[in-house]
Amino acid sequence: MVFPQGEIAVKSQYNTLINKGLPKISKRPKQVKNRHPNALQLDRKIDKDYLLAMNFNIKKQVQKGYSRAWVVDKYAVVGLWPSEDELFQKFWPYGTRVLDLGCGAGRTTLPIAQQDYWVTGADISFPMVQRARDQAERWRLPITWATLDATDLPFANETFGAVLFSYNGIELVPDGKLGKQRVLSEVWRVLKPGGHFIFTTHAIEALNQYTFLRFSRLISFLVSKTLRRPTLEKEIGEVVNDPNRNLEVYYMQIISPRTYRKMLANTGFEVVYYNSRQRIDQQKPPSWIADIDPDFKFYVARKPIAPSICDP
Repeated sequence: MVFPQGEIAVKSQYNTLINKGLPKISKRPKQVKNRHPNALQLDRKIDKDYLLAMNFNIKKQVQKGYSRAWVVDKYAVVGLWPSEDELFQKFWPYGTRVLDLGCGAGRTTLPIAQQDYWVTGADISFPMVQRARDQAERWRLPITWATLDATDLPFANETFGAVLFSYNGIELVPDGKLGKQRVLSEVWRVLKPGGHFIFTTHAIEALNQYTFLRFSRLISFLVSKTLRRPTLEKEIGEVVNDPNRNLEVYYMQIISPRTYRKMLANTGFEVVYYNSRQRIDQQKPPSWIADIDPDFKFYVARKPIAPSICDP
């Protein structure tokens, strides 16, 4: 592509950032003076290229955040929530082969294995998986481990009788709703007919201490889109943090549970149970109120069994 004279410096700055590796959000290429008549269109092209490059690295940043030693230590505590234990016993028959996505350092994987399930623990962070493996060896639990990307699972079709993605892990998958949809499609593929997929999320409409913060971010996002300002957040609910900071979470997207239920249905799942963690702990039945409940949301999605040819 031929760049108008006077804008070559902008492209040069952009290439320098890309060649060095991860682009720095705080030092996005600045526009030069003596603008060409086509400068605005070119700016948008460069902004788009820059954002695409940044998005390409978001997954690496997520992996980096959850590979930090202090983050691994944080997730080394083992134990199921009462709500998790209740749902596993209700929807997973003992002896089921379970895939624990986003297993971290084994918080859920080890207790599940103790309950006579055959478990594969998987995470995008190798240090997390290594810590989980070490803990399993001390506990003498026969668990299979894998470091992988939840949007591209290396398992054959219909391998597992149950799949778990705990602690809102699906919200950390980049590329907006498309990234989440890839996870759902892969889970559908590796799950056996009749098997159940259990996962949790936040909710953008939840009434809790973060309501005002989410609303403020929503307004800021809409204003940026209206004014056509470049932004790393491509969709409502996304948060992309500065990669130069020592953080745990570099990316997250919080959307409505209604959107997840629609995505599950479009994938082919049947949502057989939906409730908040707080309501489950309080023995309250499923209700639309769970959408605005301040606590995490639990989804139990079933892959239907294909009808037999002999069925009427």
